[in-house]
Amino acid sequence: MSTCPWRMRIRRIHFYAISFCNGVALCFLMTSLPDIVVAAVSHPANACAEPSSSGCMSARSKASMLLALSNTAKTVVTLAVGPAMGTLSDVHGRRFFWTGAQVGVQLGYIAILLHVCGYLSIWPFLVLNSLGGLLLPAFLTVITDEYEREQRASAFGLLIATFDCAVAFVPFLAKSLSLQNGVAVVCATGAIGLALCIIYGETLRPDQRLGLEAANSVRWRPDAALSILRSSSLFRRLSVIILASTLAMAGSQQCFIMFLEASYGFDRVVASSFILVLALGGLAVQMIGLPLLMSRVTITKVLALGLGLQLMQNIILVLVHAESAVLISCVLGGFGTMTFPCVAALKSCAAPEHEQGRVQGAVSSLQSAAMGAGPMVYGAVFAYLVGPSVPGGHPMPGATFGLSVVALAVAVVMTMTLHHHVPEELKHPPPSAPRRRRSMWSLRRRLSSGGDPMTSEMTSAACSSGS
Repeated sequence: MSTCPWRMRIRRIHFYAISFCNGVALCFLMTSLPDIVVAAVSHPANACAEPSSSGCMSARSKASMLLALSNTAKTVVTLAVGPAMGTLSDVHGRRFFWTGAQVGVQLGYIAILLHVCGYLSIWPFLVLNSLGGLLLPAFLTVITDEYEREQRASAFGLLIATFDCAVAFVPFLAKSLSLQNGVAVVCATGAIGLALCIIYGETLRPDQRLGLEAANSVRWRPDAALSILRSSSLFRRLSVIILASTLAMAGSQQCFIMFLEASYGFDRVVASSFILVLALGGLAVQMIGLPLLMSRVTITKVLALGLGLQLMQNIILVLVHAESAVLISCVLGGFGTMTFPCVAALKSCAAPEHEQGRVQGAVSSLQSAAMGAGPMVYGAVFAYLVGPSVPGGHPMPGATFGLSVVALAVAVVMTMTLHHHVPEELKHPPPSAPRRRRSMWSLRRRLSSGGDPMTSEMTSAACSSGS
């Protein structure tokens, strides 16, 4: 990989453009999919003309269970394939893994477009949706190749920030687009992301790959590949945190839009505006709050703060029934986006460089298991709480988030024990924190950062030799 600064800058922008395209596609799909599935299972077709009717509530209940089953299939596929694909990418490079994941996701987008246009049922999309779990570990492995260890927390945060930018961008278009046109945007942005991914090329240099002798000794079974998660006390604790926090996050995402529709009678556009608040809060945290905190306190304290704010978010959703409470919970949820970059950085820094693919595949499989179980459990609870058999006969969709309160409380308690198990260099704030203060305000410098600094003579020589 070239070390010329302007080429590095272009490469960083290229990578985050791919993540932005995928973020736009996923966010359009996230805002449209509940209505699409509800319409697919509604009998008669106009059962949801009155959102508070029993027929509409029954359709939402069926849609929630159907999406939960699809996410369960995604979990099974990621558990079976993710660790082996990550280990293979340590041997043969990342390009086939990353591009293959993008192709699988794009096939699902095409299937949902054909369904909305009336050419297919909803089932082909629900089947192809099972391949979507491989996309996240592919992105994470690319970041571990492109950034030094001490820069990965900010890089993971910037990855989340690009998705938050996409979430902030989507509602403005969603207001003026029909479901069919919205799904067409999903396919178009997904295709652009796939094309940019193909152009991006390989990220793992041959000298960084796992040798043939070591590769021959690798055990390819999923249970063997996942064994790295039990290899140390730190990884065991991180595994519990990942399971608990991802279970809460995935389940809440599954039910949030339908919760707003059932509790407050919001339509798709109004519900998307609350997601906009969540995205803007997350964007501000990733661009300003996270760099500021990471330069002054330890990463375990930042993780505890993020999980604590997520816990407060769900407590408010359970106890308070008011539109202002939903708004406050979205703001707190934005601050909760600090959780993912911290966990991703901890697991990356604790793993050998030549096993980054295996680690990212194994942890992403663990996340996928929680992302499959979360919607299934939350979907069943939500369907019960808005169905005709709910105790007292009065729907209680907000009580669903009580599951998140329990899961996040477990994650917070486990985070309190991490400090004694992280590597020594992560137990203290960075010593160069005062010099970093100015750089947190500059997105351009964060995009172009990476590798060791070079003198002007070395930079000039590298640029001239590359050209």
